[in-house]
Amino acid sequence: MARFHFQVSDTEGKIRRGTMEAQSLSDAREIAHRRGYTVIELREVVDGAPEPVIQVQNRPASSRYHSGPAAARAFRPSLAQRLQDLFPVNAVRAVMAVLIVVGLVWMVAGWRSPGAPGRGAGTARPVATPNLTALKLQVEGSVEVVGSTSVGDVQITVDLPEIPYQQTYDWSKLKHPRPGHFLVDVEFESTRKARQLIVHARKPGLGEASTEVIRIIPQGGKHTNLKLIIKPSNKPT
Repeated sequence: MARFHFQVSDTEGKIRRGTMEAQSLSDAREIAHRRGYTVIELREVVDGAPEPVIQVQNRPASSRYHSGPAAARAFRPSLAQRLQDLFPVNAVRAVMAVLIVVGLVWMVAGWRSPGAPGRGAGTARPVATPNLTALKLQVEGSVEVVGSTSVGDVQITVDLPEIPYQQTYDWSKLKHPRPGHFLVDVEFESTRKARQLIVHARKPGLGEASTEVIRIIPQGGKHTNLKLIIKPSNKPT
């Protein structure tokens, strides 16, 4: 078996040199081709010191450059073509025409409506706002029922006769700072000013009691330490 000196290039263009053993020159060339090399020089070694043999490994087929016709690729429409398919031109034009007509109708209706800005519309007169006075009132007191220890069914009424304003509260819905005591918060606005306050306490089936007229400021304020004693009578005490 003869030895041959070779100079070849691989698929990446790198030059490789060395020696190989083969039966003949054509066999050596065939071996180089099978290993994926392009032969640049190939000659038989006749004499002289033997050159080192380069063990050449075939590269995997997946790393070689593809030869032959390219694989067929599916057609992919552009973004503009996709939008045209989703929104046909005729449909878009029809929608725009409808919107324009609706806008014109709305403008004409607003122009002809009374009080709207435009031809024939008079200047709008400002609406007079009544002079409202805010009242914030807090009432705190105690209730005593003669001949009974229960105040659970007592009703408290806040009376502002100058407004006029009356509001009745069930005992169970009031705040109770201490046993037997109640706390009422009243807050509203009125064109009239409150200057008098009367608080009533009533126990159904027994009687009721009322405070004297209490002078207050129009803004309300806090009024505490009121004491109402309900006696078995139908007349307020």
